Amino acid sequence: MHNNNESVRASGATTAPASEITALPSAEVCKRARLSRDPRFDGRFFLATVTTGIFCRPSCPKRLPREQNVRYFASAAAAAEARYRPCLRCRPELALPMPETLLGSSSVTRALRLIDDGFLNNQPVSALAQRLDLSERQLDRRFMRVLGSTPSSIGRFRRVQLARQLLASELPLTQVARFAGYDSVSQFNRELQKFFHCTPSALREQRGSPRAPGTLSLTLPVRPPYDFDWVFKYLRHRALNGVEAVQGHRYERQLPNRQGSVVVVREGQNLRVQIPMGTESIHGLLRRVVRVFDLNADGVSIHAHLVQQPLLKPWVNKAPGLRVPGAWNSFETAVRAILGQQVSVARGTALANAMIQRYGDGNFPTPEQLCDRDIAEIGMPGRRGRAISLLAREVYRGELELSDVCDQDQLSTRLMAVPGIGPWTVDYINLRVSKDPDAFPRNDWVVLKQLGTTPAKAAAQAKAWQPWRAYALMYLWFAAAQRRSGS
Repeated sequence: MHNNNESVRASGATTAPASEITALPSAEVCKRARLSRDPRFDGRFFLATVTTGIFCRPSCPKRLPREQNVRYFASAAAAAEARYRPCLRCRPELALPMPETLLGSSSVTRALRLIDDGFLNNQPVSALAQRLDLSERQLDRRFMRVLGSTPSSIGRFRRVQLARQLLASELPLTQVARFAGYDSVSQFNRELQKFFHCTPSALREQRGSPRAPGTLSLTLPVRPPYDFDWVFKYLRHRALNGVEAVQGHRYERQLPNRQGSVVVVREGQNLRVQIPMGTESIHGLLRRVVRVFDLNADGVSIHAHLVQQPLLKPWVNKAPGLRVPGAWNSFETAVRAILGQQVSVARGTALANAMIQRYGDGNFPTPEQLCDRDIAEIGMPGRRGRAISLLAREVYRGELELSDVCDQDQLSTRLMAVPGIGPWTVDYINLRVSKDPDAFPRNDWVVLKQLGTTPAKAAAQAKAWQPWRAYALMYLWFAAAQRRSGS
C-alpha cells in the first residue's frame, strides 16, 4: 500500500532525484534538522510523510515519522506537485521562502522575484523566460535543478499562499480570489481544493478580527535573528516628508495619488502589514514590504559568518540581526543615492524633501517629472543635478531598468556610463535596489574612518566578509553610530 501511494504522489513530483536538487540540504542535514525540530530550517526544506500524505516544516511538533517514510523537498510547491497536502498544525505554506543566497542561480533568483511580484498571474512562463533572455525549456530546467519544481508550479503556490492569508480576513471569497491573482472564482476554488484538499469556505473557520474598511491586514514572518530597532531607525533617519512616517516600530508609506498608506507594525517576532485595497496588486505591495525590511535574508548564516570576523565580532554580538533595508521605489532610491554622494544622511534627505516640494506635488518625483529639470537649483552641485536628469531621461524612455530583477552587472555598467555617477553611488544602488548581499562601497567615508585605511585596502580587508559584505557594512555603520553616541 505504501509503495502504491508513494508512486502516485511521486508521479507529479520532480524529474530529478532529491539528492541532485542543488538548493536542498543533504539528506543527513535534513534528517538532523527534522529530528531536532530546528526552526532555523523552516522554509529551507519541507518534509513529507508517505504514510499520511502530509508535508510539514522541519519544526512541526507532530509525532516524528520513521526516516524511511520521509521524503524531502526544496519547496512547498514541489511537495504539493507530488500530491502531498500541507499540515494543518504547522502551516508549511506560510513559511518564509528559502533564502536567495542558497539558490546558487541568479536567473532563478530574478525569476522568483518576478513571480513574487505576481508576474505569472497574467503572463505565461514563456514571457518570464524571455524577460531573463532564456528559453522556456532552459528556465524550467534551471528551476527543476535548483528547487525541484517548475516556475508555473511556484507561481500557483504563491497565489495559494496569498489566498490562504487573505482567507483570514473579512473579504468575500470573490475578492479574495481577485486579490490573490486568480482569473476566476472557479480557478481559485480548483487550486485551493487541489492544494489543501478542502474548499476555501472550510478554510475560513478561523478569521481575524474585522479591520478598517478598505484595508487588508496580514502577518509576515521574520527569520531570526532580526534587529527591529536598527531597521526602523534606519528608515526613520531617511523618511521623506509627507511620504513616509516612522514612529517607534511603526512604518507608514503613503501611496501615490491616494489618501492611504501601507502600515507595517512590529508584533512579537513578526511584522503586521496593513494594506489599502484597490490600488497596486497585493503581490506587488507585499514584495515591496519584504524588500524594504529584508525579510528574505538568511540571518542565521549571516550571523554565523560575521561573528567569526575579529573586527566585527563585538558589534555582531551586541546587535545580532542587522538587516539591509531595501528600496520601496527603485528610481527614488537611485536618485537619493546621487543626492547622498559626499554629504550626510540628513543633508541627502533634506535635498530629497526639496525635490518633493519643488517637483513632486507631494510625492517623490517620477522620471518624467525630472527629465528636463535643472536639479542643481535645489542646492546641489550642477554635475550631480545633471546626473539625476540624465538618469530620469533613460528610465523614462525605457533605456534603463532600475529594479532587483535586472542583470546587476549590466545595470552597474549602464550607471557608470552616466556622467556624475561614481562607484559609491553604484555600490549603494546595488546594496538597496539590486539587493546584492555582497555589495560593498569601499570608498564610503564611514567605512574608511572605521577601518582607518584606503579604499583599496578596505576592499582587501572586506574579502574575508564575503559573501555578506553588505551586512558587514551595516555593522561598520552601526559601530560608527555607537561611537558617536558614546555607547
